[in-house]
Amino acid sequence: MGLQRERARAARVSPVISRSAAPHRVPRSRRVAVVGLALAASLGLGACQMTSPVTTDLAYDPADGVSVDAGDLAVRDLLVVSEGGGAPGVVSGLVVNNGTQEAQVTVIVIADGQMTPLSPTVTVPADGAVRLDGIGVDGSGQAVSIPSVTANPGGTVEITVQSDGGVAGSGLAPVLAPDGYYIDHVATTSDVSN
Repeated sequence: MGLQRERARAARVSPVISRSAAPHRVPRSRRVAVVGLALAASLGLGACQMTSPVTTDLAYDPADGVSVDAGDLAVRDLLVVSEGGGAPGVVSGLVVNNGTQEAQVTVIVIADGQMTPLSPTVTVPADGAVRLDGIGVDGSGQAVSIPSVTANPGGTVEITVQSDGGVAGSGLAPVLAPDGYYIDHVATTSDVSN
């Protein structure tokens, strides 16, 4: 009997240390709440994409000027280069003829209700393109010019592009100062006065 007592006493004195932790169980209600919250967040964020437009599908002008369409004619990057305040200006832009026949194009500026045709008239070959600033592939060409631009740089000028077939399109072309890329597009006021 002494041996049994000795073992029982030893067992009470030296407790056994467990090396494995008891598993910690998250209550079922908490797990359901976390899963529900994750589901609600994914649905909410997904709904944002469903109601927002895809920006790459939106039409925009990726250049300084505006776009104007007139039947088979597509004018891109239409703008006016001028110092404004009555100084002369140059119309810049590319006229593309998507038609099967050559087109005579007249650029018209509208100011104070008055329509003023500009010169020169531009001839655009079928399935071809011509720049309005007169810069051609071979270095030749004449720019379509405006004798007096009242809007200052940063303003706009209403311009109509009309084909010899009577089809026309209009747009508000921005006025840009003859700086940077456009420095050679128009004479400055000091050049005109000398």
